[in-house]
Amino acid sequence: MGLISASLITAVLICAAYLAIKRLSTILKQTNAVQGPPTLPLIGNLHQFHFKPDEFFEQAQGLAYMFQARGERICRIWFGPCPWVLLYGAEECEVILGSNKILDKPLQYDFLSGWIGQGLLISEPKKWRTRRKLLTPTFHYGILKDFVDVYNKHGRTLLRKLHALCGDQYNDIYHIISLCTLDVICEAALGTHVDAQNKSSPYLDAVCKFVPLNFLI
Repeated sequence: MGLISASLITAVLICAAYLAIKRLSTILKQTNAVQGPPTLPLIGNLHQFHFKPDEFFEQAQGLAYMFQARGERICRIWFGPCPWVLLYGAEECEVILGSNKILDKPLQYDFLSGWIGQGLLISEPKKWRTRRKLLTPTFHYGILKDFVDVYNKHGRTLLRKLHALCGDQYNDIYHIISLCTLDVICEAALGTHVDAQNKSSPYLDAVCKFVPLNFLI
């Protein structure tokens, strides 16, 4: 009896190992078909990154620019045994963001639940589909037209800020664009005037620090 049990356990372990290796082989084949920097065994590209919130995104962006200059619109990075795929082409991003199949979120999204709850951004596919059907009519183009004045108001503020940056030197406008987006979303969707583009607040400071930090967890 003991021999039979041991044989069954061994058979199950062998099957599990086979399936795991087969799945890993498929992932490796698909991922390595995408262009990316050279990797090292086990650590992948970890040795090429400084894991500081204020530097990580700049490095990832620089990598994207490097491959974009070579005509690529997608690249892959290995963080240890975990592959990450970077998209920087509008068409490629549209396919992913518009998909109704790629809905499962990675582990990093779980850390957002204490901040934004279990909403559309991080909810599981079944809940996402149900809530999306309820919210879609709210964001119909006909309704969005009622908020054109809101878009224009915050857009003018953004243009003034961009005009002040005009010159010969390089400026990173990501943060400025993000503040304008926050102003528009809060006033149009939530009915709250944040005025993020004109004044700072503990909330905004916390968000700016937390979002890149969460990405590195």
